[in-house]
Amino acid sequence: MSMTLPSEIQEKLITHIRGLEKAKIVQPGYGVQYDFLDPRQLTASLESRLVQRLFFAGQINGTTGYEEAAAQGIIAGINAGLRVKGKPPFIVSRTEGYIGVLIDDLTTLGTTEPYRMFTSRVEFRMSLRPDNADSRLTFRGYTEAGCVSEERYDRASRMNATLEEGIEALKAIEFSCTKWAQLIPEATISTQRSSLLSALDVLQYQEVNMETLARIFPEPLKKFAEWRQLAQRLKIEVIYKQPVSLQRADIEEVRQDEALQLPEDLDYFAINASLSQEVREKLDSHRPQTIGAVRRIPGITPAAVVNLLRFVKVNRQRAVGIK
Repeated sequence: MSMTLPSEIQEKLITHIRGLEKAKIVQPGYGVQYDFLDPRQLTASLESRLVQRLFFAGQINGTTGYEEAAAQGIIAGINAGLRVKGKPPFIVSRTEGYIGVLIDDLTTLGTTEPYRMFTSRVEFRMSLRPDNADSRLTFRGYTEAGCVSEERYDRASRMNATLEEGIEALKAIEFSCTKWAQLIPEATISTQRSSLLSALDVLQYQEVNMETLARIFPEPLKKFAEWRQLAQRLKIEVIYKQPVSLQRADIEEVRQDEALQLPEDLDYFAINASLSQEVREKLDSHRPQTIGAVRRIPGITPAAVVNLLRFVKVNRQRAVGIK
């Protein structure tokens, strides 16, 4: 039984359960208590706003779980090193990885209970997949954070280049639906369509994989099928092609919002913007770093976001004009 009651009370509780009247507890249930820091005091690099060059990661930020702690430790460690070297912080966006969602949730919204990184918290799950993690983060890790070896960077570069080459090779092979149905009878390809289908389109069918296509067209496709990891990537990319393309507009919108940085020392109670007292209090409490983070604060209305955005843009234009 999972509980944190005193051991003597646990023993009494157990003996009150029918059939366990004479049971003995070998190991009482227990809980671990630890200090907690409101993660809204941190920037997206996990650096404290109150004490410069002090970084926090793990349970102290309100999370539970080994993976959650490890993810924060990676980012905090990278940014501590970059801070000492005087380089810009390494920030993972919500559109780039689960780590970005985890840290953005904590630093923007805070948490009132131990935080776990559930997939349901992620808006763009179709794009943030284990198979394409190298494409999303390895190159940034190499160029910006210096935490990726040259060997891994070269391997990721080769994979990306060959993946693009494979996609183009598949696009170049086109036949009518009737012809494809003859070539791959096991696939349920409708012959009613009049338009041509590429091998890339055909790869979407459940019965078709790169090995199937390479047997029919060995000259252009054999080398892609023989690299097993690449063949799997091509199949996955094709399966998710449509939903990912539909998400791209939403991802771009979020990225634009994230690009609009808010001054860290902004006094929300003093700025000349049409904001209610309640909204000002929420903004001052959460201290969002971007317009995107403002949108995710509960209780912040779309009108308040527009008014704050207008204020920030006008002030930025004034600052540019003065320079």
